[in-house]
Amino acid sequence: MKDTLYYPQNPIEWQSAIFQGIGISKSEGQKKYLSRTFPYHQLEQWIRNTFSEGFSPDFIPALLRNIKGLVAWVYGGEKEPSWPHSDDRK
Repeated sequence: MKDTLYYPQNPIEWQSAIFQGIGISKSEGQKKYLSRTFPYHQLEQWIRNTFSEGFSPDFIPALLRNIKGLVAWVYGGEKEPSWPHSDDRK
C-alpha cells in the first residue's frame, strides 16, 4: 500500500490521470463524450485497477455508480456528480 493515497480531485487532474491510465487526451475525451462513444468499459476497468487498494471501500462503487457523470464533469464541462447518488436516479 502507498504511504499517501492520492486520487484526482478536479477535471484537470482526472483528465491527466485518465490520459496516463488509458491514453485518452482531453480533446479526444471531449470528442468521445460529445459523440457518445466514450469507452466507459475501458474507464471502468482502469478505475477498478487503479483504486483497488488502500481507498475507502465506497470509493470505487461511487465512481462506477456515477461514471457517466464523472465523464460529463471531466470532458463535458458539467457539474461535479453527486457522489452518494447514482447516475440512474436522475
